[in-house]
Amino acid sequence: MPSLSVTGIGKNGVRTPGRPILAGGAVVTRAHPLRGTEVVIIHRKRYDDWTLPKGKVEAGESLPACAVREVQEETGVTIRLGVPLDSISYEAGNAGAKKVDYWGGVVLDSVRRAPDAEVDVVSWLPVRAALARLTYSHDHFLVQQYLDQPPTTPLIIVRHVKAMDRKDWSRKDATRPLNTRGRRQAKILSPMLSAYGVTALVSSTSTRCISTLMPYAHQHELNLETYSQLSEEEGENDPKGVSGLIRKIRAATLKSGQPTAVCVHRPVLPHILDALDIVPITLGTGEFLVAHLTAEGTVHALERHRAQD
Repeated sequence: MPSLSVTGIGKNGVRTPGRPILAGGAVVTRAHPLRGTEVVIIHRKRYDDWTLPKGKVEAGESLPACAVREVQEETGVTIRLGVPLDSISYEAGNAGAKKVDYWGGVVLDSVRRAPDAEVDVVSWLPVRAALARLTYSHDHFLVQQYLDQPPTTPLIIVRHVKAMDRKDWSRKDATRPLNTRGRRQAKILSPMLSAYGVTALVSSTSTRCISTLMPYAHQHELNLETYSQLSEEEGENDPKGVSGLIRKIRAATLKSGQPTAVCVHRPVLPHILDALDIVPITLGTGEFLVAHLTAEGTVHALERHRAQD
């Protein structure tokens, strides 16, 4: 399993001395009926090179959202992120050090992109032809790395965003709402979930979990399934109930092929991770894990991100 990486919101525009410029990109493939697997690559007029789509994070943007946006802008292809690939670091002239995080990209839609001053040619090429044309050896490595990965479906485990303090809420704890910071975090979380193409939503019955996913549900017109077994009140002391439900959610995710997000509480997380055979991890409010599941239900790769306000 690849090592766990932590990313949050990019701080583009003000570069911290000694830290690299952050960017995101993807290796995007498709199946052609005659030519087999094809890879999309771009020609940049300014540099006269052939490379994979990538670009810098914008202010307030996460790396996963950046990777999806850059692929769409540079190729016209809309993707969801698949497995994380290696990061590439290099010196970018006077701009200094640059670090690019890459993912595999699963095609959702595609439109023809008009040439411009940045990218003048977009080409879908068979793997061998793409490797022959790509300018940089690290791009060759990333293509080969992605082709070696099995097909996966993401199951995302979210710890709810920041809620009001318990001492400030006199009603049932299950109805405790988000505070101002939590509402900001929930909005930031939405494009991060979108980057993984989430189309199924599951939550504890508690208000703070439902409210964490609601901005995304409204934006994408999705239903939100709720289960009391995932609530702090029931789930903390019922590991078998939680594990059984998570295994059912995993099975449904794999059967449907729908990337799924599940929002829960800190005391319930150990039971969920145990059911998925993930080592214990403590998540802060607004943090989430992306478990990339193989067809057999095993976790092939694991990511950790946070909705950082």
